[in-house]
Amino acid sequence: MQVVMWRWIHQGVCIGGWWLVLGCGLNHAFAAPVLRCQFEVNARTIQHEFTPLADPYTAESVDLDGRFRFKAVMLADAQRVSLINLYVFYQTRRQPMIMQHTKFVEPVAQRDPAPHALTGQVALYSPFLGKELKYACALLEVAP
Repeated sequence: MQVVMWRWIHQGVCIGGWWLVLGCGLNHAFAAPVLRCQFEVNARTIQHEFTPLADPYTAESVDLDGRFRFKAVMLADAQRVSLINLYVFYQTRRQPMIMQHTKFVEPVAQRDPAPHALTGQVALYSPFLGKELKYACALLEVAP
């Protein structure tokens, strides 16, 4: 009986009464948030996924074609995402230079969001050569 119940939970099938309370409740409780971002730089498309971190200082930035860097810091507990900070840097010869910092407080994860559901479509331009970076992010609720 337990095997059948878990199978229904993973398939997202919830049929009234206790199945609705237990099945859907358990399925939602274990859903993990994932921040999926798409980047376009130099006519090249890159996709990267970010997961919640316990320590925001350990977040790594992602290299985007040697010109830009992107860092996402997502803080969450078992019930909700409390904060997302997005940072975009322009890569100079000496060091990265911050171009944009965006903060989202308590964003809501969605099961099937549009690719730009969280941020919209963002376009940034490098300060020296005018190179363009486009990005869009969505916060997904992913069942384990």
